[in-house]
Amino acid sequence: MFKDFTEVQRLDTDPAVMAHPLIVLEDGRHSWYSGFHHQEGFAERVRYAFPDRDHYAGVPIDTLRIGNFCQFASGSSFLMGGNHGHDIEAVTPYGFINFFEGAADAWAPVGDTVVGHEVWIGYEALVLPGVKIGTGATVGARAVVSKDIAPYSVVVGNNKVVRHRFTPLERKLLWRIGWWNRPDEWISQALALLQGRDVRALARFAGVDEDEAAEDPDPITIDQGA
Repeated sequence: MFKDFTEVQRLDTDPAVMAHPLIVLEDGRHSWYSGFHHQEGFAERVRYAFPDRDHYAGVPIDTLRIGNFCQFASGSSFLMGGNHGHDIEAVTPYGFINFFEGAADAWAPVGDTVVGHEVWIGYEALVLPGVKIGTGATVGARAVVSKDIAPYSVVVGNNKVVRHRFTPLERKLLWRIGWWNRPDEWISQALALLQGRDVRALARFAGVDEDEAAEDPDPITIDQGA
């Protein structure tokens, strides 16, 4: 499927992703998966989310929602499927339904898994059900993400936030710029700035007022949902 490690699968044009009822692209523009080392398409890395079923027991199944300009390294996986029938608030989470007649089905949705814009998820990282990963976040290789991640967080290991990208003012400027929602023509003109390290220069190019942005809340405090 992947001829070498430089080949990527663009999600917004991939037939398996586009047809999957539980993978929802919030535009999903220019988001891609690099799967050379695992030789599976992105849809196969979304576990317990079956392309022929979007309801169970009459209840809608949780979806994976993906923003624009996201990057997924080889082997990164999303564990879906709600609580998998294990009610950890019960006396026991054991799945009796498989062996005992009359046992209740404890399955329940836990909420959509949401990946914001411009998120980078590293090699063999695992994202658990119902997690929200904020815009601009970076998830390290083989990290396990079981809690929501604030925008611009850098996360490694077991939900460990090691730092936040950029200064508070720079994050506010980037939030106002919202480059991930800009048309491709604008991005082409801004490429040198987007690939550079001067956020303020990008803000000037975008016509964003620095003093006004300084009064905004820091995006890492925003529950943005997507």
